Amino acid sequence: MNRALRGGLRALTGIVIVAVAAALAVFAGNASLPSVMRDPVAVQVDTRQTGERELVCAGSFAQLGTDAQDPGAAVPSGATTTVIAGDPLGQRELLRERDGGTAPTVLRAAIGTPFAAAQTQSVRTTDLRGLTAQSCVEPVNEQWLVGGSTAVGASTTLNLGNPSEKPATVELALFDEKGRIDSALTSGVLVPAGSERIVPLNGYAPGRDRLAVRVVSTGAAVSASLGVGQVDGLQSFAIDTVTRQLAPSTRLAVPGVANPGDGDDAGPTDADHLDEFPVLVRALSAEGTPGTARVSALFNGSAAQELGEIELSGAEVGELEVKHWPADAIAVVIDADVPIVGGVLGTAAGNRRHDTAWFTPAPALPAGTPVAAAVAGGSLVLANPGDADALVTVGAGEAERDYRVPAGTALTVQAAADSRIVSDAPIHAGVVLASGGDIAGYPVLAEHETSTTLTVYPR
Repeated sequence: MNRALRGGLRALTGIVIVAVAAALAVFAGNASLPSVMRDPVAVQVDTRQTGERELVCAGSFAQLGTDAQDPGAAVPSGATTTVIAGDPLGQRELLRERDGGTAPTVLRAAIGTPFAAAQTQSVRTTDLRGLTAQSCVEPVNEQWLVGGSTAVGASTTLNLGNPSEKPATVELALFDEKGRIDSALTSGVLVPAGSERIVPLNGYAPGRDRLAVRVVSTGAAVSASLGVGQVDGLQSFAIDTVTRQLAPSTRLAVPGVANPGDGDDAGPTDADHLDEFPVLVRALSAEGTPGTARVSALFNGSAAQELGEIELSGAEVGELEVKHWPADAIAVVIDADVPIVGGVLGTAAGNRRHDTAWFTPAPALPAGTPVAAAVAGGSLVLANPGDADALVTVGAGEAERDYRVPAGTALTVQAAADSRIVSDAPIHAGVVLASGGDIAGYPVLAEHETSTTLTVYPR
């Protein structure tokens, strides 16, 4: 067979093979061949390494201007008192840049077990005096704080605690009565692992009458709180700390709001009487969307009373001045047509002393779930802004007592330091301490709900 013939046969064979392969491919594409279908294997992994959660207590109040060599530094001083409800598994301290007073404390507790803590301090320095109180909080990656001022005579500091083994980078967004504050200094605040950093907001945004702060952290979750001090000339005017709040909402409930005594002889029921130090209600549209917030006061056993409205203009911190605080009012409800964050300022004046308290909105306590309440003296206030009555059990140890809180009302009860709250409907709770010229308050916080399971699909 000559070379040309052999080449032709090979070419023909190749053509036949290609044609057969193409035909098989077409057949396979149109024919239904038997197959085995198997759902992906899903494995639920618990992301909780220890089954524990942590609460951070911020430590002693830090004051600006006490160090002549570094007047812009915030120096902590004095001793705090921590009240615990539940059984801690352990505790440790966070490191501070400046020593002094009681160090920030991290408390460990089992997940799913009622546990809470709160911290108070009676501050007495050469420049400031008053009572502070705040909830100890779980670290999170996003939170809000509303309160304070950097106007003349006022100072506000931001406490950031990082109990993690990793450093946290914190971005701050500051808002005032004119909108968001443009400051390059607020980007990238580094909080080392196992440490607390105190940030003087007077240096970031001086001369602001109203303040709100959004705190967003990456790398690690952090705790956040504000310290607020104010002087009038050479005299102390007020001091307080501000507990954080989480997700913005169209309804905020603020239990425990009080405005006792303003140093004159007018009775609280005088219709024409104007308070010397009016209650201030502040609100911020978290998304910068214009809207309206309607403010009401809650009472024990009587209908709510409308106090006024706050116009929400974009990213401005709006304010309502309640010129006459209603007699026997013990809570504030803020209803808005856009998601908001907010806070309420109350004042105490007596015995030639003066103090203020920033009351933070309290999240709704889940129905049917026991929640620990650390009551550092004072009174426990239960607020029910909902549409259904609530049957609430408040107990400590073996002792329990039931309370009925009608819809649209609030109730003040005396409770032990180590208390538990169980309600058959969602309610809000807070603690208020007011005596003479001292006042402070803080919200009762349930365990922060976070996802603890991760679905993994192995190959």
